[in-house]
Amino acid sequence: METGFFYIIFSLMVVSAAVSLIFFLAWKNFGKKPHALTWSLAFLAGTCRWLTLLGSDYFPSLEAYLLTENAFSLTLITLALRGHCQRTHCTRLPSNLLPYVSAIYAFIAWHVLVSPHIGIRLSVAPAYSAITLLVSAFMIVSYRKKTRPAEWAAASGIGVFALTQAVCAGLAFMHGPTGDESIRAAYLHFSFLTLPPGYVTVSMLIVLMMASDLAAVLRKAAIQDQLTGLLNRRGFNEYGGRLFSAARRAGSALSVIMTDIDQFKFINDKYGHAVGDAALAHFSKLIADTRRREDIVARVGGEEFAILLPGTDLRDAMAMADQLCTKIGATPLDMTSNGLPMTSSFGVAAISKDDKALEDIVLRADRALYRSKRAGRNQVDLESSQLVRASDGTLVPARSK
Repeated sequence: METGFFYIIFSLMVVSAAVSLIFFLAWKNFGKKPHALTWSLAFLAGTCRWLTLLGSDYFPSLEAYLLTENAFSLTLITLALRGHCQRTHCTRLPSNLLPYVSAIYAFIAWHVLVSPHIGIRLSVAPAYSAITLLVSAFMIVSYRKKTRPAEWAAASGIGVFALTQAVCAGLAFMHGPTGDESIRAAYLHFSFLTLPPGYVTVSMLIVLMMASDLAAVLRKAAIQDQLTGLLNRRGFNEYGGRLFSAARRAGSALSVIMTDIDQFKFINDKYGHAVGDAALAHFSKLIADTRRREDIVARVGGEEFAILLPGTDLRDAMAMADQLCTKIGATPLDMTSNGLPMTSSFGVAAISKDDKALEDIVLRADRALYRSKRAGRNQVDLESSQLVRASDGTLVPARSK
């Protein structure tokens, strides 16, 4: 092997081994995602492939070398595709790709051992690689409604690499049954110009995509309450702030409901923290099951929850709070033989022209919540700046009462 080719292949082997280790550590330390382990095995197969190329002179025969090198190539390609399937939860491809890759390998073996054809046995692996790379790129960009920048980068790099592999397959096939020296020179030059940068770039972009997945998980953990699965205060302020700004620009309605569990400290003290946690989860589920898709529900304190209702005026928000108050009172927590009764108090407020930030509405809803608790709990109160309850229970403008 020429010295220049040796250094290139050796570098590819080292890079492949390093990437395999990176994916293994990612699998072990960040949730043991199946695709991380699959990609680790894929790049391990790639390492073995480059090692096979370096040791081609030590094989007992050319046929043994070709069969070994193609076996590692097809393993790398298939496992890489399988990893993308696992990451994107793809159901369009078969879960077991072994029969298909075995058939491809048998086809190569036939043209190595039985009916030798240089063009075919050189072109099958890069052609298979081009197809699987394009399929992988499509899976990445169609996985979610809004593709992340790292996913676009990975899909673009994979797509370009697929095109170079397709050209390699075409040049390889042009060798014909016995090989053509002029074609061989073009094939080798194009392969060594495109394969190393393509392989390394795609490897790094997949690592970047994995890093973006981890960043998304960490970001979700930062804004999500671990017990209830709802947004926490930080998440509520982040998403709620956007909705507040949008409502102010459009002049549309926006309401906030603040609520908490009545006598929650008594539940904790009498039944223990496990039951207290179950009460919080039960309460949050009742609220979450009632909300609309566009509503935001968050646990903003110990037993305090906030509901943000875009496009909802004060009357409709009061109606929803009344519905929730009745629902929670009628749905005891299933932790004792007779069920543990629970009630809740609510405070409601709506956006006004004087509000400068979401916190202004939340503050008024919070004050209304405390009024409802002081009035006896298990009821709904509202800010007094716009509407108040009349003696018959209806809502009327504050000035007309």
